[in-house]
Amino acid sequence: MRTQSESLREQALGIIRDAITAGELAEDKIYSAAGLAKQLGISLSPVREAMMALVTEGTVEAVPNRGFRLVTVTEADLEEIIAIRVLLAAPAARSLAGADSDDRVGRGRRADADATSASTTKADAVTRLRSLAEATVAAAEDGDVAEFYTQDRRFHEALLEHGLGGRAAAISLRLRDQSRLYRHQDQIGAIAVDSARELPRIVDLIEEGNSAEAADLVTSNLYFFKRVPADADG
Repeated sequence: MRTQSESLREQALGIIRDAITAGELAEDKIYSAAGLAKQLGISLSPVREAMMALVTEGTVEAVPNRGFRLVTVTEADLEEIIAIRVLLAAPAARSLAGADSDDRVGRGRRADADATSASTTKADAVTRLRSLAEATVAAAEDGDVAEFYTQDRRFHEALLEHGLGGRAAAISLRLRDQSRLYRHQDQIGAIAVDSARELPRIVDLIEEGNSAEAADLVTSNLYFFKRVPADADG
């Protein structure tokens, strides 16, 4: 069972990761833990712990006596990140789609689950994925970019957990957290809506047992981060 301190750190991690992915934190700026806590409206201690966790993951680097700075991600880095995520996500989608509705799926329990919840049925997994997909669509259509990122992250985490297991989900999400959006904030809205609307279709394909098309659409969806060229910011 998580302690309150661990729970607060995880909440801070989620907020900071979404801010990084959304481009709310700049790569060329050094952030103090205190400054980040004030900017994001969360407590100092969980922010400091979250930033140290991100240092360990390679998403940020510590600047002695000054704070933290994002590790620079180039277009080539982004392409590599997506390619590796596809190597995990496509098999996860195929595995989940290929299961029967009452088959047990997923290896390794969710971090917030009881030890007795090590696996679930495909039918239950589809229900969970559909709920997350619908929440992602709602956030995107409402123009709530931060909530879109949160729900989209949860959807892909659940897909990996049910399709391959918790370790695969953790690896993929660490890579996702190192992604950046090379576009202005006012360009994200329409792209987010298009991306979000693909998620219910992915769930449909999984439920139908269409492994090939589910894997193809998951692959396309992961390229959300590349749908606007980097020079569109210029």
